Amino acid sequence: MLRVVQWATGAVGRHAIRAVRDHPDLELAGAFVYSDAKAGRDVGEIAGLDPIGVTATNDPDEIVALDADCVLYMAQGEMNPAGALDDICRLLAAGKNVVSTAVTSLIYPASLEPAVAARLEEACAAGGTSFHATGIEPGWASEVLPLTMSALFARIDTLVVQELLDYSSYDSPGMMFDIMGFGRAPDAPVPLADPVLAGSVFRAPLLLVADGLGATIDDFLYDRQVAVADSGFDIKAGRVEAGTVSAQRFSATAVIGGRRALTVEHITRVGQGQAPDWPTGRGWKVTVEGSPSMVLEAKIAIHGEDENDQGCLGTAMHAVHAVAPVCAAVPGIRTFLDLPMIKGRHILSQR
Repeated sequence: MLRVVQWATGAVGRHAIRAVRDHPDLELAGAFVYSDAKAGRDVGEIAGLDPIGVTATNDPDEIVALDADCVLYMAQGEMNPAGALDDICRLLAAGKNVVSTAVTSLIYPASLEPAVAARLEEACAAGGTSFHATGIEPGWASEVLPLTMSALFARIDTLVVQELLDYSSYDSPGMMFDIMGFGRAPDAPVPLADPVLAGSVFRAPLLLVADGLGATIDDFLYDRQVAVADSGFDIKAGRVEAGTVSAQRFSATAVIGGRRALTVEHITRVGQGQAPDWPTGRGWKVTVEGSPSMVLEAKIAIHGEDENDQGCLGTAMHAVHAVAPVCAAVPGIRTFLDLPMIKGRHILSQR
């Protein structure tokens, strides 16, 4: 039985709590929360469950002192990546393996400054632990799917991964308005509009896939287009006024051998009527031009469920199912190129 700590109890973290509680090989040992209102409460109640006998704390020292095998680190790290890295390194050095969904670029630390990977490796060495970052997109659709498909091809000319989702029900004002720029002027200086900052986030999945396929990237390109609302309306995270961003199409591309070989593109709306001329869908699509040519579609919420909630569930499960292989791995940074295939053990069991 592996003892697991849940760090942060947002949309993804709440799903992870339920998954750990129900997993026969895992035991919830503790939970870290950021708000005073959640501290001291039973973690089950925070996650909308019956009490499970684990009390949440907002004191990181208590988490470090716990007897635990792994921490599921699910903070909103994109808003403070340096702080997230500090937390993760402290946990690793204290003897706790870490599986993180918090910072996209950490999916492949080799995409960052060498000092970042060095810090992580030093912390892993000090604690005898392993670190793995994951997600659903990036973290699955733009990494695991292309790598899994690659063995079918004699040649890939271009590979495009698209995420197509409506974020109307995504309840994170900071992410939606301050980082992504929904509900803001089209030229607002949000992080997603910065080619250097936003493009650097998607270097990780592109570099990981290129390295996995033995290719060298010549250059990275970033593009962002936006569409604005004709009239004002409310979404879960707040208000979108007329003339502000209601849909956006952003992409990062790896140039290999002089061609745009690998592209990750997000087509994101806050309402199905926004940007009606752009591609629509609920999930992820991988399009390969090569030999053979192929399109692979992964649709989510196929029975009309909330696609954002289902996406958060998938993100949580990809992390929870990684706990056992990460704990069993040789200490150090362990990416999708290092770990065995992440499998959903026990998901066919009746509960």
